[in-house]
Amino acid sequence: MKKEYLKSLDTFRAIAALVVVWSHIEFVKPSFDIEKINFTLFPNAHYSVTLFFVLSGFLITYLLTKEKEKYQTIFFKKFYIRRILRIWPLYYLVLILSYVLISSNVSYRTILLCSTFFSNIPPALKSGWEGSPQVWSIGVEEQFYLFWPLFIYFIPNRRMNYYIVSFIILYTFLPFIIQYLLDNIGGELAVKEKLYSFSMKFFHLTKFNCMAFGGLLGYNLALDKKWLKVFYSNRYIVWGVTLCVFSIWFLDITFWRLTEEVYALLFGVMIIGCVRNQYVMVDTKMSSFLGKISYGIYMYHWIILILIMRYTSIYKEQKFYDLFLYSSVFSITIVVSWLSFNTLEKYFLNIKTKYES
Repeated sequence: MKKEYLKSLDTFRAIAALVVVWSHIEFVKPSFDIEKINFTLFPNAHYSVTLFFVLSGFLITYLLTKEKEKYQTIFFKKFYIRRILRIWPLYYLVLILSYVLISSNVSYRTILLCSTFFSNIPPALKSGWEGSPQVWSIGVEEQFYLFWPLFIYFIPNRRMNYYIVSFIILYTFLPFIIQYLLDNIGGELAVKEKLYSFSMKFFHLTKFNCMAFGGLLGYNLALDKKWLKVFYSNRYIVWGVTLCVFSIWFLDITFWRLTEEVYALLFGVMIIGCVRNQYVMVDTKMSSFLGKISYGIYMYHWIILILIMRYTSIYKEQKFYDLFLYSSVFSITIVVSWLSFNTLEKYFLNIKTKYES
């Protein structure tokens, strides 16, 4: 099955990746005794990873549903080979580079967990790897890919929406259930506190529900469900929702302990509108270019920003240091990601085409 091009996705990938880079520069500055900028472009910049999750769930489910509709099955072997060829080469290269160039002071347990795509576990245990902290989200996505194709395959289409919505609701409220149980069962307080700390951090990082929400929209769009047209048929609604999303994101508006879930919902509606409404164009040559190399931007940027700060922070008192820092991190990251895409990644992407359904 020829891969369908869905417009706007590259633009959203580009936005998410660039916001992550921006936020990590500000995050790392205090470690090098560099003063942070008072004005932060996106106070809720970490929700750009939520956007990545929604995009991943949306696209994977859309393609799996199309495959299931056309062939009455899902080719699991081909699916997993495609994921391996797309994710693994760059992922393992970055782990090696992080160990060699940034920090080898890491436990064998953390190396093992990161190497087996359980990279969301170390930060939940408060033993993350400072050399490559960004890889936690890749672990979450890889874990989701293990069970989600089975979910799409075995659930009948007539019941799919019910089961996906049920999964989202159950997973969203599971941390609250765990908290209630820990508060109301016996046992040593110290053990309960450790379990509580781990479970809350784990569910805070492992947002399968956000990916499933993207999957819900991807599934319904693949089958061209009429109810979705409410969100994408009118360009003014689409632009209104998009402006609303970025306004909420920019203004640092939160929604109690369900903030990421609300953002996922808003991101999903925005994606549907921009993908399907022919009068809404958010793609540009630059955003499409950056979207195509966004995986590299996300993976390489941490190494680059740490190395730049490590060797240039002695000049932090200079007038234009911030300008130098941002321009160098962004430009070098983009160049390295472009080179990586056109060499390492493209080599495996060409092999990947042999396993298209």
